[in-house]
Amino acid sequence: MGAGLIARFHLDAWTTVGASVRVHSTDGRADDLAREFGAKVVGSLEEALDGADVVDICTPTSTHHEIAMKAIAAGVGVVCEKPLATSTAEAEEIVAAAEQAGVRLYPTHNVRFAPAYGRLHELVAAGRVGTGTVARFTVAGYHPRPWSGNAPARTGGIVTDQMLHGVDLAYWVFGDVVRVHAYYQGEIAAPAPTGAVAIGTVVLTHASGAISQVVSRWMATPVPPYRLTCHVSGTGGTVLYDSEWPQEIQVFGGTGTDFGHFGETPFVSMIREFAQGFMGGPEPRLGPRDGLAAIRITQAAAESAWTGRAVELTAQGVAA
Repeated sequence: MGAGLIARFHLDAWTTVGASVRVHSTDGRADDLAREFGAKVVGSLEEALDGADVVDICTPTSTHHEIAMKAIAAGVGVVCEKPLATSTAEAEEIVAAAEQAGVRLYPTHNVRFAPAYGRLHELVAAGRVGTGTVARFTVAGYHPRPWSGNAPARTGGIVTDQMLHGVDLAYWVFGDVVRVHAYYQGEIAAPAPTGAVAIGTVVLTHASGAISQVVSRWMATPVPPYRLTCHVSGTGGTVLYDSEWPQEIQVFGGTGTDFGHFGETPFVSMIREFAQGFMGGPEPRLGPRDGLAAIRITQAAAESAWTGRAVELTAQGVAA
């Protein structure tokens, strides 16, 4: 569902893992995208769902709830680009409906599938970093096109949407979050212009006792186009990662300086795990409750930034 930039990444991944795909979009771009990847175009949501094993929702966030609920009612599995919904209440309804219907639901947080963060998760889970853990995750990128979704400043706008990547990593590595304190500045509401600049930072207190900070930025220049870092320290040692560090493979000359990665991309790794889950294989590292937790935390961050006060959380949402 959808034919924009994210749909292209997802369609490439589904094609790579051998799926037969049909595309539906209401913006007139479906024909070109489908033609490029050898997919079929259909004219309605109903036609897209008819006989499908899975629907992959790559449409604006405001449409996720309606499409997901219709797919679940039809017994069709759901993959949904982050964030799962525009609000915690909508996300809760989607998750509850999927669980009640026995339909598999996988939100897409592609950064979880980057090898460096998979290794970080393994190290922390094995106790190799020790106790007294503090961490810092950063996500930065240039905003190359106007962002026209419906996201007012009070919900955090584009910064909350981007911040979800770092929040999900912190939650995955260190577990439940019980306290959220955040601050935003810049072009945070939508619609936002090309090259929008904004920054958001949130400090998360985890039930495990770990403290993590997540910083997200829309940068003013397109170089580098995207950058991820982490710095994790505990009594057992320190783990550092920066996507801009020299990689194992370096290319010089011509377009070699644009060489971004080698091996399987996080999008392909993610879709491959989802496909195996839908076919009865091992469950992916990312499930519906993870998507719900990320929305609860980022919505709490938006509220904290708006009010200037920390927000307390429980496993089920905002504390009374």
